[in-house]
Amino acid sequence: MILKTLGLVAVLVGLSAAPAIAESACQEPIAPAAVDGSTATTAQMNGAHDDVVTFIKQSDDYQSCLYKELTDAKADAVKNKKDLDPAIEAAVAAKVDSNQHLKEKVGTEFNAAVVAYKAKHPKG
Repeated sequence: MILKTLGLVAVLVGLSAAPAIAESACQEPIAPAAVDGSTATTAQMNGAHDDVVTFIKQSDDYQSCLYKELTDAKADAVKNKKDLDPAIEAAVAAKVDSNQHLKEKVGTEFNAAVVAYKAKHPKG
């Protein structure tokens, strides 16, 4: 009975460690909320601009981090004379693609807000 319990504990510990190994240390940034340029104040537009610029920078850093992790995983695979699981490369590509689309969406939304803001405030 004790051996059975120890075996079960060992399996559970092993399974709980596996996801931690597969997780990325890269922090995915949170997209800023879109601003309505037709009702926003100058201060809100300036704040939205800063948020968008920060998000884009954090997204670039996130994507670079993901690519570095992939490069490191490839190097480890070569070092250990093993093949890299193709799912790892596919997962990185999917994360980068998703983040890139989000960056483009945030930029498009902000540009639309600027157009709306300028239509309401033609002199500045």
